[in-house]
Amino acid sequence: MSAENSDLPLAEKVYRQLLEDIREGQFHPGERIKEASIANRLGISRTPVREAIRRLQSEGRVTIEPQRGAVVAELDRLEISELYLLRQQLEGIAARFAAQHASDMEIEQMQVILDRAHGENADKRALNQGNWDLHKAIFYAAKNRFLLKTFNALSDDLALLRGARYIPQGRPAELYKEHKAIVDAIRARDPDRAEQAAKDHIESSYRIHLQIAFEM
Repeated sequence: MSAENSDLPLAEKVYRQLLEDIREGQFHPGERIKEASIANRLGISRTPVREAIRRLQSEGRVTIEPQRGAVVAELDRLEISELYLLRQQLEGIAARFAAQHASDMEIEQMQVILDRAHGENADKRALNQGNWDLHKAIFYAAKNRFLLKTFNALSDDLALLRGARYIPQGRPAELYKEHKAIVDAIRARDPDRAEQAAKDHIESSYRIHLQIAFEM
């Protein structure tokens, strides 16, 4: 836990840490949050961890399941559809604006993130994190404060769309092509192509998410 939160109550610190872990993909939808493991990692008792988990449960970020305990929440079909529809529009706008406003350094950083996420030793968790990092980089490069504010406000909900389980066999290669198409269009300063590539990518992710979540 960061020093900047040193004056906060312990349960609040744990809450913020767990929320950040979910946002950053340390815990994925459907994954257990083990009180003992969290307490050991943070060097504290289980009581503030339990309080933090109860708060996350009250906000819908965590559910309590029989025989499993605390689990990162998973969205239902309607919630997934609504969130992907909104995300598709936001991602398209972000890619369009990034093609117009991103600096050369920001574009190169996108390429670095893409290459690292798909490196020889990258596993699904690393790929999932790289995917998230790339999308964040595009939103920052869009240079629109209100678009970025909207993205950040939705980050907790968007985190529930993530997870290694939604990267089936063969998907990493497709992800690379889709992400490369977005970055290449931004580098070419082609707003129309960048927007369409981003929307196509989200549409593809949406179809795969539904297939894995509800049809397997």
